[in-house]
Amino acid sequence: MESHRKEYRMTSGRARTQAGITVIGFLLLACVFGLIGLGGMRLVPIYLENMRLETILDDLEKDSARSSVSPQLIRTELAKRFSIEGVRVPTENVKIAQVNEGFQVSIEYENRAPFIADIWFLVAFNKQVLIKR
Repeated sequence: MESHRKEYRMTSGRARTQAGITVIGFLLLACVFGLIGLGGMRLVPIYLENMRLETILDDLEKDSARSSVSPQLIRTELAKRFSIEGVRVPTENVKIAQVNEGFQVSIEYENRAPFIADIWFLVAFNKQVLIKR
């Protein structure tokens, strides 16, 4: 080869390796992130509803300290707040038990969300609050 062309050759004595992701690798990575994203989209509304439920119970505990309470009044307040906040908890999952200090309100429920085909997410929640007399 001519001596003046050696300077401009693309390859020197050592071969270069290419770095990067292949198409198959990219598709697999996209599938994994897509499944994680789909799972997140299914679970986020469930956890947001649970956070609203926690807020309702905390507010109920604070508001009941200012007035006299009864189990019927607690159920009425919970029903109103559930309706306002859009919380869908069956009334049979709300338990009110009388204890020495007042009333123990516990809400235990499960929520399901579809994932893919016959695969579902099942999330169980158990919230309790003490309402003092």
